[in-house]
Amino acid sequence: MAEFGYLLPTRGIVQSSADTADITERTRTDITERASTVESLGFSAIWAGDSVLAKPRHEPLLTLAAVATATDSIDLGTAVYLPALRNPVHVAHQTVTLDQLSGGRFRFGIGVGSGPDVKAEYGNLDVPYRERGPRTDELLDIVTRLWDGETVTYDGRFYQLEDANLGFRPARTPPIYVPTAAFDPTDGFPDPIARRLATHGDGWLPTAIAPDTYYGSLDGVHDILADAGRDPSALDHAAYVNVAIDDDEDAAIGMARDFFDAYFPARDPMSADAIRGGGAVGTPEQVAGRIDEYVDAGVETFVVRFVAPDQQRQLERFADAVF
Repeated sequence: MAEFGYLLPTRGIVQSSADTADITERTRTDITERASTVESLGFSAIWAGDSVLAKPRHEPLLTLAAVATATDSIDLGTAVYLPALRNPVHVAHQTVTLDQLSGGRFRFGIGVGSGPDVKAEYGNLDVPYRERGPRTDELLDIVTRLWDGETVTYDGRFYQLEDANLGFRPARTPPIYVPTAAFDPTDGFPDPIARRLATHGDGWLPTAIAPDTYYGSLDGVHDILADAGRDPSALDHAAYVNVAIDDDEDAAIGMARDFFDAYFPARDPMSADAIRGGGAVGTPEQVAGRIDEYVDAGVETFVVRFVAPDQQRQLERFADAVF
């Protein structure tokens, strides 16, 4: 049975608030208070995106720590976190702390980011943009060993450690989700992403992918794990899906287009077909039908991003239509 997670509007709060007081109020209502509503509606996870400078928003691990105190059993995940912008020991320390605070509810979606704004972000944080992939791989090697309670000595290309040990472990080893976005996975996976999936992937998390493309990619993902001697059936089939619901399909597409125009101001406006292709957009019946298509394609875990201004109303309409 599929499970559904809600992506917190941390970017939207910062982007659309009038001033600091407005951000403070909406941080309370749209994050910490809404978290309990999301849990009560039957969602199984709450997710937070990441960006330090490129797309200003709340820091995700701190945000999820606050959400942990406002919820009881719902999982908490990053979709996705850019670990290469940080030191691996700090990443390990913070994620272990979050997992302990939440009683073993943390899921770690990781990525590297792309685009001119992200390139500038890496530059401002003194991390070479072209190194972000191999840095992420080294970092994950270190983080997972620290999670396991090892005393780590490491002499890598980017990171060097001597006798590093956090002194405590997570309540549950956080599953790692590997995203894909900038290529058609039915044509195969670039070697760096294939290695990341093979070595660390507990879940595959493609973004804005159509159901038929998803289905056509699963054998390739499973082959990557099988070739690495891992059990493909243990992989969580996840998908990051954009959703907008309205009584009229054209109105829902218009809401989504307005969202993307504000979120990606440097990009050309998205066509209606592109908006439909990357998620579930339309009337409640159309959205429910589209979600069924994703489930039939193999999706087990949804990260739902509502690309619409009234998040609370979207949450309620989605739960009524789909659950």
